[in-house]
Amino acid sequence: MTAPDYEKELASLRRSYIEATPRQRLYIAKQRLQYPEHGPNVLVANVSAVEGFARCLAMHCHATSKAGLSALYPEYWRKTAEELISEYLENRKLGDPDVFFGEELWKRFRFAVEYRNLLAHECTYLGQDRSPALVEACRVVLEKLAASYGLKVGEA
Repeated sequence: MTAPDYEKELASLRRSYIEATPRQRLYIAKQRLQYPEHGPNVLVANVSAVEGFARCLAMHCHATSKAGLSALYPEYWRKTAEELISEYLENRKLGDPDVFFGEELWKRFRFAVEYRNLLAHECTYLGQDRSPALVEACRVVLEKLAASYGLKVGEA
């Protein structure tokens, strides 16, 4: 089985979005709203979960009090998931993301972020064959980040 060409597919999805008519865009938007459990919405939620957790971890490397975290937040709220994870790993001396997660997983997670950005901002759709691998990458990244902090994803 050949590895998916995520980059080519992203470009194709973006082109489809740009070239779509308002009627086509509304149809897709209604589908996304009608089926929140479908791949695109699940992927958006999973990437956002990793990003939010990574932001918390990165900020806690520099502050632990509520006041300190609040003061730090404006510096962190626009950082990407990749930046947040890289900073956290560096601060904890856990190595480069390619090494910590493995090159293939990190690459897939980075594509998950790119897809999330396209899906969220353009309210487009993603083939059902793509979502599972990208969602799985998010799940594994979240689990490994949690474990690095002494937490398990199943715990509150």
